[in-house]
Amino acid sequence: MWLDFEKAKLPTLRNPAMLVAVSTSMQQYRAMYSQARELGDYMLRNMKFERIATIRSSAFPPEVIVRDGGVSTLPECHFHLNKGERDIVLFTGDTSPMDGQYDFAMTLLDYAKEIGVKELYSVGARWTENPTSPDAEPEPNGFSTDRVGVVKLRKNGVRVVAEETAPFFASMIVGMAKEHGIRGYKLSVDHGEPSPHPRSVARLLGVLSVMADFHVRLEVQKTSSKLLPPPRDASDSTIYR
Repeated sequence: MWLDFEKAKLPTLRNPAMLVAVSTSMQQYRAMYSQARELGDYMLRNMKFERIATIRSSAFPPEVIVRDGGVSTLPECHFHLNKGERDIVLFTGDTSPMDGQYDFAMTLLDYAKEIGVKELYSVGARWTENPTSPDAEPEPNGFSTDRVGVVKLRKNGVRVVAEETAPFFASMIVGMAKEHGIRGYKLSVDHGEPSPHPRSVARLLGVLSVMADFHVRLEVQKTSSKLLPPPRDASDSTIYR
């Protein structure tokens, strides 16, 4: 796997938690499974973050992104740092990996361990259920690396899933976290809410902000689309954002 990893030198962080919020860039799945990227975008707009690292990799889809002004770049994801009572490291960007997902997860977990992360939260949509009604209230569900983590999920109103597989990178990184001395949590919602998923993002952020101990302003009505920006204009040809 080819990897270009640019890292800034960091001071010692304060009990950092890492949030992994990347979604598939495959066009046929974007409308159903873009909750994680939308959550990351919302946090970047409503919290104070500093970019601390950038990753480009052959694990990402084999495309370039033509950004504003006609300039092309490879797809990339970034680590962002929010300094607070507890430091929050947010990993988000253009896409989740398609190939080499185990190796890519190892790279992220090695970096998380290097900067002192002991808790990792990965967010997204649950892949294994039938769609819910578009009007149904999203219900956070998830799993953890150990029983202590499962208890914490339940205490925070998360429905713990069991007896099912949880595929792809966003789940794999949770399962692999324990080997790095990191407690991992996967937080999901069942898909069904129409894009851009404002209620799903709000419910996930409500749980995350309590579990990971950070503050983000949430202003959303049950049927509002104000939490997230409107769908991109049809003239925007990129499949990654």
